[in-house]
Amino acid sequence: MSKNIIPESNKIGDKVIDRIYGDIHGGLKLILKNGTTYQNKIDKRSIKLSDGTLGHVFHANGKWFNRMGLPIDKPDNLVTRDGD
Repeated sequence: MSKNIIPESNKIGDKVIDRIYGDIHGGLKLILKNGTTYQNKIDKRSIKLSDGTLGHVFHANGKWFNRMGLPIDKPDNLVTRDGD
């Protein structure tokens, strides 16, 4: 039986979080609280920043993550396309 290893950067104090990691080739992976890797799609969504420029967040497994891969609440400044 293999044991899932939880990265230290998924731990904040005594709390364990889901976190997204990226590699130098643009690949993304979501490591869940239990140490497993999320196998489905990770979406990159645009947000409009307060200065009018665009930034991005990630959405996977029904959760939202900032550019550093840390969990956040659903942004209220998502940029949507017509028909979304």
